[in-house]
Amino acid sequence: MHGAERHGVLEESEGPARDGPTVRTEPPDMKRACLRIALAAALVVPSTASVSLPSTPAVAATACPVRFLGLHGLNEQSDLHSPPINATWKTFESAVAAKGARPKRDSISFPEVTTQEFLDKTRKSRTGVEPDVNAGVQAVQRAMDQAVRKCPTTKFVLAGYSLGAWVIDKFLLTDSRRRPLILAAQLYGDPQWNEPGKGQGLAVILGRGLRTSYPPSADRVQSLCNHRDPICETGYRAGTLDLTRRIADTLNVKCPGSSHCYPSQSTTQGGQFLASRVDVDWNNRTYRLTCDDIVNKAVPVTVRNGRGTARGSGLEGYDRWEVQIQRITRGTVPRVGDVTAVLFFCSPQPSNFALQELRVYRTADGREVGRTPTFQVDELPPQYQPDTVRFSRGRLLADVEFYGSGDSHADGPSILRHVTWRWDGRQFVKQSEVDAQTPDKVDLSTQRVTVNGIGPLQTGMTRAEAERAIGARIPDGPGGPHCKDLSVEGGPEGLLLRFNNDERLVATYVLAPSSISTASGIHRGSTRDEVLETYAGEIEEPNTGDLVFTPSGAQFQGMVITFAMDDNDTVDRFIAGDEDFTQPLPCGGD
Repeated sequence: MHGAERHGVLEESEGPARDGPTVRTEPPDMKRACLRIALAAALVVPSTASVSLPSTPAVAATACPVRFLGLHGLNEQSDLHSPPINATWKTFESAVAAKGARPKRDSISFPEVTTQEFLDKTRKSRTGVEPDVNAGVQAVQRAMDQAVRKCPTTKFVLAGYSLGAWVIDKFLLTDSRRRPLILAAQLYGDPQWNEPGKGQGLAVILGRGLRTSYPPSADRVQSLCNHRDPICETGYRAGTLDLTRRIADTLNVKCPGSSHCYPSQSTTQGGQFLASRVDVDWNNRTYRLTCDDIVNKAVPVTVRNGRGTARGSGLEGYDRWEVQIQRITRGTVPRVGDVTAVLFFCSPQPSNFALQELRVYRTADGREVGRTPTFQVDELPPQYQPDTVRFSRGRLLADVEFYGSGDSHADGPSILRHVTWRWDGRQFVKQSEVDAQTPDKVDLSTQRVTVNGIGPLQTGMTRAEAERAIGARIPDGPGGPHCKDLSVEGGPEGLLLRFNNDERLVATYVLAPSSISTASGIHRGSTRDEVLETYAGEIEEPNTGDLVFTPSGAQFQGMVITFAMDDNDTVDRFIAGDEDFTQPLPCGGD
């Protein structure tokens, strides 16, 4: 029996390492023993002590669910009564659920057309089945608009059988505004099938073909046509030579049994193709973790919005593990391909310590490739710097802080090292571990403020990047619902760096007793007239009494400096950066 011909996108080969996670060979019992010794030496605390998760999650909120829109074929009342559409949805839903996503299905209603009506209209009517096809296009548009109103970032996949495939062709060809929202489309038995050497669909043969290359939007469409399917036509002679026979075969279409019916092999292929275009929802899925090898057997942990809790047996005597995703980064690895690394923060409770675990997954389907080996150290476990985890030239890299012999748990690790891992075909192995050179500390009191930052500090930097740029720590601290104002360890006094909830630098805040000035020389104590004269033509005076410098250059769009004036009409304090974060008040202040 001949299989279905495929038209459209090519799927990438997955390469080796198909069988999931590699079992690592480090002796976990020795690891746990070393960990207990290190923790016992460093931590003398009541048994009820606990560690809280990092205050700022490094992940985004749940995305809108992907919507599945199915379009029925000839002789079918709706997509809910269409065997190939229902089977495609079932495969798609299961495959996407395995990625942690939860797709939704919206039923699409447009007129039922029988095979006889299709032939009569196509051969005899001036408009053919175009009104029916257009009604299907409009139904797709209404469903998409309704979903986008509810959740603006919604994406869609389409599945069309027979006449429904024609509807999708027409939609993709004519709707340039909504087309970017389509991740993928799967077509079966398309009357518009048109591939030289492999036949033409019945609509094309009868002069109703769409004037475009087939399939439309070929980068995201897969079209399947069974051998001797009279609607899409593969296996018949070209042109009208077999037209009479094709029409007779079309009138005899009856499922199951006809070549115009698409069995589970085809719908499984179709559903998997659609699912391959849906990204894994890394923040909302179930992982298997060991909390950096404190147990032998990995434990399932379901995270929602990047956080989760493991409970039950197998937790090495702990009541629960509190888990948070700290970093998600994508890259490529030789012989594996496109991968995504996820860094987990794991805090067994009750305890006052936490561990980290770095695992790598296939980007396409979320299957685990492997993980970095646990660091074998005599001191407390080292700490990954989340912002530095990345892929480069096929290697996995991270900056990791290690505890020295004189470091305490309270003060934290002091030895920064650049660590690199490579994939050896079975597992990730450490390739290098090099001490990082500590940069000279930058004296920010001698630097000047611009809308883009101060000295080497630039808006958009992460806190870790900012620390490296100035050679000094920027300790975490409390803040408001949207940001926090942090000081540089060792000063200068009166300089605060404002970070948003993504740990990105958004503003530079100067207040008493600092004498730091702007690049144009305005500082605390400058008069209103001096500010107005310095920034002539680019100053706004809102009702608050503040002065707001809004530079006119396009490269400065959205960036301002706000000067708060005191009762003597002199600058009391000022803040420069993203206009959404430059109110001269503490984060969380009114």
